[in-house]
Amino acid sequence: MKNMCRTIGVAVMSIGLVLTTGCVAPNGQANNTGTGALLGAMTGALVGGLTGGRDAGRNAIIGAAVGAIGGAIAGHIMDQINEQQRAQLQAQSPQTLQTIQHNDQIVQQQQQAAAPAASGQPVPSTEAPTPLSVDDIKALSKAGVKTDYIIQEIGDSKAVYNSTDIAQAQQADPPVDPAVIECMKGHTS
Repeated sequence: MKNMCRTIGVAVMSIGLVLTTGCVAPNGQANNTGTGALLGAMTGALVGGLTGGRDAGRNAIIGAAVGAIGGAIAGHIMDQINEQQRAQLQAQSPQTLQTIQHNDQIVQQQQQAAAPAASGQPVPSTEAPTPLSVDDIKALSKAGVKTDYIIQEIGDSKAVYNSTDIAQAQQADPPVDPAVIECMKGHTS
């Protein structure tokens, strides 16, 4: 019985991990509510099943329910934060938001193009991303966008910075996170 519960738990987690890659909201943004609920349910089911002993099945179901609710709540909070940052960025710097959206579309096209290339089908052409400027980085920082996302966008945009750009970022008000400045230093000409 214990091995069966473990097998079921591993299968549920594997399926869930595959499914979470497709949890995207209609606006193209990550659906953290759905992803959180799914991951919470999987984790709860696995923990409940593994710790349940004779009641492993019942505990797996209870764990899945509790995990789904907790994960959905946490994911929903993340979705709200993302929407607030997007709205703030739209109000402060609509051009930066357009650049980010443009680059995100290009990255998505490149990812979709990689699948046909692996199967021997022709790869559709994609346009180049728009490099993220120092003003874009300042606007993202000012809007409260997370450091990891800014760093990802710098990489995705294939931006190149010089010492003047880095100095401008270091003197920004509000300050740009030091990790972002280090990333800019790694993208110098």
